[in-house]
Amino acid sequence: MRTRAVAVLIALMVVVGAGVASPANADTGSTGSLGGGSSDLLTPNSQFLWQNPLGHYIVILGAKMGTFGQTPDVLARRLDVGAGLARSHPVNRVIVSGGNTWWLPVPEAQFMNIGLMRRGVPFWQMVNEAGSTSTVQNATNTVRMLKAMGASGAIIVTNGFHMPRAMNDFRAAAAKQHARLDLRTAYA
Repeated sequence: MRTRAVAVLIALMVVVGAGVASPANADTGSTGSLGGGSSDLLTPNSQFLWQNPLGHYIVILGAKMGTFGQTPDVLARRLDVGAGLARSHPVNRVIVSGGNTWWLPVPEAQFMNIGLMRRGVPFWQMVNEAGSTSTVQNATNTVRMLKAMGASGAIIVTNGFHMPRAMNDFRAAAAKQHARLDLRTAYA
């Protein structure tokens, strides 16, 4: 009951402050406005995140970066959706998952940190999983992190074509690691 009261208080603070403190330089991408306004506070994903702000995480899956570190469109859409959720839910942590999948010495997770900061998400809200080079490894490593942090659930952010494989991998990883996680989807 106490967690729910804190979540309601935080939701009210976000609704009241949404019109005042939205980031001026946030990218909106192809999904339109992703400001922290009240229009998305009643969606199933928002309700899920507000139920347990400290135990429900937002997980954004990486994608192979361009030759010179350019963000591919599929990843930009994931970052747009993830940033919208993160700005609307400033207490929930965001796990960015992606390692070195190209010749660059910087993992996808660090590129994703920059992309999220450009979209108005503070760095302190992010947690990096920078060791994976496949969806199976994304799931295995992220579930291990979620379990270690005492998480009870997560919203997985990826594109529609990738979501079935990602959710199968996350469910399999959770079962293998005996992690009780309520896994939800957010399509980019």
